[in-house]
Amino acid sequence: MARREPSTADRELIERLAALGVRVSAVQLERWRGAGLLPGHARRWLGRGRGSVSVLAEETVAVAAALGRHAQPGRDLRWTVIAWYAEAGRPALPGGLAVPEPPWPAVHEALVWAMARSDSQRLMVKARATDGGDEAQDAFYAEAGRVMGRGPAGLPHPDEVRRVVKDPGAEGERSPERGRRRSAVHLAAAAVIGAGEVGGEALVEALTALMPGVDWAPVAESARQAEEDGTLESWIPAGALIDPLARLSAAGEAEMAAARGVAHRLAGIGALYVLHGLLMPDNPALARLRAHIDASGFALVVSQLVLQMINPSGVPHALMMCLSPEMAALAAWLEAPLAEQAATGQGLLRLPGSEDGGPEAFMQSWIGQLHDLNDRARARRTGEQESVAVLVDDHPQGADGRAEPRQHPVSYRSR
Repeated sequence: MARREPSTADRELIERLAALGVRVSAVQLERWRGAGLLPGHARRWLGRGRGSVSVLAEETVAVAAALGRHAQPGRDLRWTVIAWYAEAGRPALPGGLAVPEPPWPAVHEALVWAMARSDSQRLMVKARATDGGDEAQDAFYAEAGRVMGRGPAGLPHPDEVRRVVKDPGAEGERSPERGRRRSAVHLAAAAVIGAGEVGGEALVEALTALMPGVDWAPVAESARQAEEDGTLESWIPAGALIDPLARLSAAGEAEMAAARGVAHRLAGIGALYVLHGLLMPDNPALARLRAHIDASGFALVVSQLVLQMINPSGVPHALMMCLSPEMAALAAWLEAPLAEQAATGQGLLRLPGSEDGGPEAFMQSWIGQLHDLNDRARARRTGEQESVAVLVDDHPQGADGRAEPRQHPVSYRSR
């Protein structure tokens, strides 16, 4: 079936989006319109029998720009809706369009669809069957190990990342991911089967691995006493694991928007924490914020939210977690140093000892450090290539045509 020519308004829309750096086709516009995501054009009558023309509205431009930014070839449209929803509600960038809200029914459908096909939901299905005896519990442990073994188990501490970025040849600390994955399985087992299944010592070890900034010594003593008294099971009763699909399905538009706001706030705080590792200039205010985050015990959570809120597959999990009122309280507590800094009127992104420049000088300094790092890396790669070339060229051939090694030192650098 031949497609009809795009309307005047659609051609104008495509041109307007191209000027914004967003490339879309008339076919995409038709698809989005058919899915109820893109508004149709109004008609303006020309009068005296001359018919009508379609008229492009500014709201349509903003909606199409949001869809175009997140659409990818072969991607299910529901992932595009989720990415659009995660972006909506944020302040517009200078010179950019404010991101409108996508239709709530489409958002709700997409979030529920994404969660229903997620690993965490499959784990929940296994969890519901654990009352079937040892075989069912073994199946749960196997599934939990598989789920927890996929994807990152938390980012390294920014100080460690910064040290390695500055000196790629330095030996990094042993990755804590394996311990974190094991701890996550233990906590999941405690929530499904009960704290008694895991034991007090393993439970405290899991909490320590996942929330290292907290002093867990009093909890460890309490767990030991609870095991002696036979009351440990009441700490985390069997079946305490939250059903993520049911939680998302029950959330209304206003509740989900509030959760998204909390997720944005925590991800913003997490970005300031994580970017320290990527050589973002430091100052006393940022150092206080990082210490505040470390002390909260939720550094892994806010770091992970940075990744989840920019990845459509992570957004449903971030929103489900932030539906909890405890996460809103955490956001308010972590924002306290930011409020104190704002009260000084100096701003957060400021070079220490700088009397002028503000965020502009801060960003220029950061970009300069990244350029210097790139130059050093390029020089290091060039030096290594030259070393390899010398090693190859400086081996004369023997009578059999094979290279004979020369006895002189060759410089290597471990990477």
